[in-house]
Amino acid sequence: MREIEVFIPGKIMLAGEYAVLRGGHSLAVTVDIGMNVKLSWIPTAASWTINSNLWEKPKIVDDDHTPQKDILCRAVQYAAKKTGLHGGTISITSALDVKHGLGSSSALRLGVCGAFFALQQAEKYGFAQSIPRESLNAAWQLQSEAQGLASGYDVVTQYVGGLVEFNFDYSDNKWVPHWFKHHRDRLDSFVHVYVGGCGAPTTQTVQTTASWLDFGSRLDKFLDVSETLIDAFNLCIQQPNTTSLKALIAACSASRAQFVGSPHFPGNIAANLGLLPGIDKKWTWKTTGAGGEDAILLIGEQHETLAAAARLSELGWHRLNVKFSDMGGHILQPPLTSDTTVLAQTSKEGPQLDKRLNATTNEANLNDKI
Repeated sequence: MREIEVFIPGKIMLAGEYAVLRGGHSLAVTVDIGMNVKLSWIPTAASWTINSNLWEKPKIVDDDHTPQKDILCRAVQYAAKKTGLHGGTISITSALDVKHGLGSSSALRLGVCGAFFALQQAEKYGFAQSIPRESLNAAWQLQSEAQGLASGYDVVTQYVGGLVEFNFDYSDNKWVPHWFKHHRDRLDSFVHVYVGGCGAPTTQTVQTTASWLDFGSRLDKFLDVSETLIDAFNLCIQQPNTTSLKALIAACSASRAQFVGSPHFPGNIAANLGLLPGIDKKWTWKTTGAGGEDAILLIGEQHETLAAAARLSELGWHRLNVKFSDMGGHILQPPLTSDTTVLAQTSKEGPQLDKRLNATTNEANLNDKI
């Protein structure tokens, strides 16, 4: 038996929702809670048994080539076929509530693919602490297969960790992601995450809202507003002062206004928060991710958001108990043999294993099909 365990952090999208699907950028940040995926490969086994705190009964995935509809079973089926690891047990422990827009689905796909590809590489070349980069392409392909419209910002953010600005190219059936990792100093002081709504199904919300934005001249205006918002976030982090925070509040207000009237805009939240003093001057708010009622961001110095926090509490929302983090996906437990011998870290026969780039700027060209 061989074992490996990986951790994938949750994420919060700050800006760029929908714009990133139309050539713009996104800005997202990881948080300090996430998902653990532990894979135990048994070479003689012909199926995978999957247990998790997310459901009551184990799930079974075998060599049936009919694509699974369940996103977890489909990810296991896909990764098993690509790596040739056909049986064993998988344990998934998640602190990511599916209703909070923290990237639980992307964490699941990246975690499963990361564990399979990391164990495959360890079998060939030895153990490396970073999750193989092939896992990104695999997770994105699974996401696109399920949603039909996916940028991959979430899996890249969760792979890299920290505050990540992202965009991508797609041509000739090749997904080419580009990212830049920003410093995130002071982000916790003016971005406050609240949850408690009913959630929003990603595929349906993305498709209907994207179609709504495509009507008339909405998209062109929204793209400009979205890029301005990302610049305002970065300026507020790099030059924290009253002027930059006011610019961020104004940009956030303008971005939120673009979604008024969209199919999943939370009108009740807007009506309640819109009555409070200081809105869009000393503090503001926006939805995050696909929109709807996944999560709400209150933006402003904390003492300025107290009235908004109290009103959200009356509506059943609460502040999410997480901190922003620089941690990306990584391997927690090295592959072990049944007698607990650690596999070699290097190999004379194979190439050096991929290592996470620590430079501020990262750009990946994942052209090869896997």
